[in-house]
Amino acid sequence: MTDRGYRWLGWLWLASLALCALWLGWMLRQGLPADTDLTALLPADRQAPLVEKADRELGRGFENRFLLLLGDDERVPTTQALGRSLQRLVDEGQLAGVDWRELDLADADPHGWMGQWRYRLLTPQWQQAIDTDGGSTLVEPALRRLFSPTARPEPVADPFGLLDAWLSRLPRSPIGAADGLLTLDAEGRQWSVLIGELKGSPYDLPMQNALHSALERFQQQHPDAELLRSGLVFHAAAGARQAKREMSTIGAASLLGVLLVIGFVFRSPRVLLQLMVPLLAGSLFALTLTLGIFGRLHLLTLAFGASLIGIAVDYVLHLQCDRVIDGRQFRLRRLMPSLTLGLISSVIAYVAQALTPMPGLRQMAAFAAFGLIGAWLTVVLWLPRFTLHASPFTARLATRWWRLCQPRWRLSPWLALAGALVLATFCGLRLTSDDSLELLNPSPAALMQDEQRVQQLLDRDTGSRYFLVRAADTQSLLTRLDMLDGSLDRAIADGLQVEYQSLAGSVPTMAEQQANLARVRKLYGAPLDALVERAGLPATVADEARARLQQAPPLTLAEWLETPLGSLQQRLWLGKTDDGGVAATVVISGARDARTDATLSTLADSPPKVEYSDRVSRIGGLLGELRRHTALWVAAAMALMTLALLWRYRGRAWRVVVPPFGATLIVLTAFAVGGVPLNIFNQLGLLLILGIGLDAGIFNVEHARKPAAWLAITLSTLTSLLAFGMLAFSATPALHYLGLTCLIGLASVWALVPWVRPEAGHSTPRRESEHV
Repeated sequence: MTDRGYRWLGWLWLASLALCALWLGWMLRQGLPADTDLTALLPADRQAPLVEKADRELGRGFENRFLLLLGDDERVPTTQALGRSLQRLVDEGQLAGVDWRELDLADADPHGWMGQWRYRLLTPQWQQAIDTDGGSTLVEPALRRLFSPTARPEPVADPFGLLDAWLSRLPRSPIGAADGLLTLDAEGRQWSVLIGELKGSPYDLPMQNALHSALERFQQQHPDAELLRSGLVFHAAAGARQAKREMSTIGAASLLGVLLVIGFVFRSPRVLLQLMVPLLAGSLFALTLTLGIFGRLHLLTLAFGASLIGIAVDYVLHLQCDRVIDGRQFRLRRLMPSLTLGLISSVIAYVAQALTPMPGLRQMAAFAAFGLIGAWLTVVLWLPRFTLHASPFTARLATRWWRLCQPRWRLSPWLALAGALVLATFCGLRLTSDDSLELLNPSPAALMQDEQRVQQLLDRDTGSRYFLVRAADTQSLLTRLDMLDGSLDRAIADGLQVEYQSLAGSVPTMAEQQANLARVRKLYGAPLDALVERAGLPATVADEARARLQQAPPLTLAEWLETPLGSLQQRLWLGKTDDGGVAATVVISGARDARTDATLSTLADSPPKVEYSDRVSRIGGLLGELRRHTALWVAAAMALMTLALLWRYRGRAWRVVVPPFGATLIVLTAFAVGGVPLNIFNQLGLLLILGIGLDAGIFNVEHARKPAAWLAITLSTLTSLLAFGMLAFSATPALHYLGLTCLIGLASVWALVPWVRPEAGHSTPRRESEHV
């Protein structure tokens, strides 16, 4: 290519980046359209929008509210101090509200707003009593209730106490009132309860900081008080604080290490700036095209796409090392075959991943491939244009380092193959996997213990397990819910240790409500006359009570959900579905083990056919599927790359594949020996190792006798190890496993390269002069 054509390509690429910047700015005018939902990584035909909606509804209270339990010997003044502190956050606009006094949750008397429906609501025991003898056995209990000093008799509106009997079977909140405060009696002590409502997102940093500071000040002023916390806002805040700590420690140490290494080798701050140009250009190109194609960007894509930095820096370092050491003798043509093959081999891995049916993996692959292409184009078209003031020290260091790292013997292909077979067999026998949700949970152990203890004290579940019930209309839905409730009741009677929340227990079907009204009419016959007579009440009381039955409207589901009691079950109602039907959930709490899950799954498959969902297991299954698909397509990419390398290097291809493939086997063997389970984040780290290892193998063979190539390989692995291997010390499980993989793998890549370096006198597949 002529110099003029080369310059025009450079300016064309610069114009493309400028267009990318403008396009990206337009797409980000309302913020980054990011996605954090892991189910979005599933294929479109397997995603379940209704399940996602159920997850959101059941988790809404956990996201929008937080709960504090305060235990202290001086409960009243201590709670008042904490309540006033939180109220100040409400006044400052940080919180929407906080409830901690008895009057904060004072609802209207249910006898007032439920009275009109009481004649259509009967417990199963009352239904059986009336069906058996017309209700004669209910006269004596009603008589005692009329004259009980603790009861609230209503001789005309409800002489038999129908409403009290029905209300007694509803799930009631364990939170009561004492000393004017919201109170929970548990573990033999009284806990004060404070319920906060967020004004915005639980991820709002100013609100997180204000809430954290308020609670920290309270704890310092009341060190003997026991304060338990529950709510997404606390987990989000803990994650943000942890990320900030790690950025200021691990991140700062990594950055400082990279700066010291580059500064020590090149002795010029310009080199560091030039290193950043291709990385920034590649990131801009990748972000713009990925957003343009997919419309939204999953946050896991950003984490995965960061691996392109470790690979793309190879291109820069090889170019810079060659320029510094060769000086005016530098020719880009000599590096082009190596740079191009390194790019093609890495992109092949991502293209293979893009062929998977998993949308999330396709997006990750596109981001990384576009980023590498953008970085490569910048290195080739623009980096040689920049002036570079070379230090003689770099050339001396490269020569000394080359001599120092000459092994006494070389690895033979048969020994390499035998070692690979041994390691692969060992890994196959010993390696395990872990796809648990804990990999995504950065919360500290103390906060998780608080969360679990609050759930136990309240005897509540966060709604991670539920039955999803659908029907054509509301009445059909209530019928199906009632059938499911019956199946659950029978299973519980047989020993299933769970509890459940269902709308059917609160709102009977219209048919059952009509049957209940008929039963009450029967009860209000002879049994009512007997009750009035034995109680010594005027005979007109019975007539007035019967007249109330003429004004007994049915209870609809919509009306129930608008009541104070019904609002507690609002999260169970999903409303209209896309097919025109309706849906609701039945939330399960209690024992969590394989036997319980098997029983619940069996109930779901029995009439009425419903869908059982365990969110924890479902996300774990998703992570496992991502891991398996990633492993499958990485293996396919490795096979394709091996074929491409065989075409170019013939019998020397094994020298190229040993560093990346050997490092991968060493990592897996180390995990098998140490009992570290394989997960999706390990495998994302393996992709980085494969990319850097392939580049190292290619340059090791193409430029076998050049000290500049070995210095660049060393710098590439060392800087990537500092950038990614340091994450092994992260307290976030996902980052820890990614970093641990990179720490072992990148060190292994560097250690393997000298042992497979071609011996002196061997020529590369194409003569060096051909590239001059």
